[in-house]
Amino acid sequence: MTNRQSNIIFYGIIFSVISAMLINFYQPEFFTNFTKSKEEFLVKEAMKNGEYNKALANYKTLLERNLKANSDSGDSNTIETAIMYEDIANIYFLLGNTQKETDYYLKALDTKNQLKRVSVHSIANTYHKLGSLAQEKKKYQQAQAYFESSLQARLQDTQEVSEEDQSMFVGMQQTRLRHLRLNHAGTIATFKSLGAIHSHNKEYAIAKDYYERALASSKITFGEEDAKTLQIMDLIKQLAP
Repeated sequence: MTNRQSNIIFYGIIFSVISAMLINFYQPEFFTNFTKSKEEFLVKEAMKNGEYNKALANYKTLLERNLKANSDSGDSNTIETAIMYEDIANIYFLLGNTQKETDYYLKALDTKNQLKRVSVHSIANTYHKLGSLAQEKKKYQQAQAYFESSLQARLQDTQEVSEEDQSMFVGMQQTRLRHLRLNHAGTIATFKSLGAIHSHNKEYAIAKDYYERALASSKITFGEEDAKTLQIMDLIKQLAP
C-alpha cells in the first residue's frame, strides 16, 4: 500500500468520524431514525413471514423508544403513538389474543382523546373497533355505547345550521360535510352494527330505524343494486314484526 493510499484511507476515516459527530450534534434524531428504520424493517419482515411474536417484540421496542422520545420532548401524546398502539392491537388480533387487542385499542383511544387535533374518522374507527370486540364477547351494552360514540364522533359538527346564523358559504360547507360523513362507509357500518345490537335486544323499531339510515346512505355511496345495499334490505326484511 502506497503512502498516498494510506493517507486517503486515514483521512477518509477521520472525515467519517467528524461527519458522524456533526450529524449527532446538529441532527441527533438521524441515528434514532436510522435505528428505528431497522426495527421497522424487522417488523415488516416478521409480519411477512407470519412470525407475529417476533414482530410484536420488535414493535414494542419501537413503541418504548417512541414513548421515551415523546417524554423527553414534553409531548407525551402524539398521533404516531396512537397508531403504534393500534398496530400492536392488530398483531394481537393475528395472535388471537382479544383481551390484549382490546387493551391496546383502549390505549390508542385514550391517546387520541388527549390530542388537540385528530381526524374524526380516526377516533370513530377506534370506537367502532372496540364496539366490534365487545360485540364478539357478547357484551352488548358496552358494544352499543362504543358504537354510539363512534357515530357521534363521525357526525359531530355537521348539524344543520339555522337560517339566521348561516351564510351561504358556511351553509354549503356544513351541508357538504354532513353529506360526506353521513354517507361514509364507516358510518354505514356503524348504523348496521347498532341495528344488529337493537335487533338482538328485540328493540325492532329502533333496529329498523338504524337499518333504514344505513340503507339510505348505502344507496348513495354504493348504489341501489350493490350487494352491500341489497344485504341491508335483507336485514330489514328479517326483522321481526
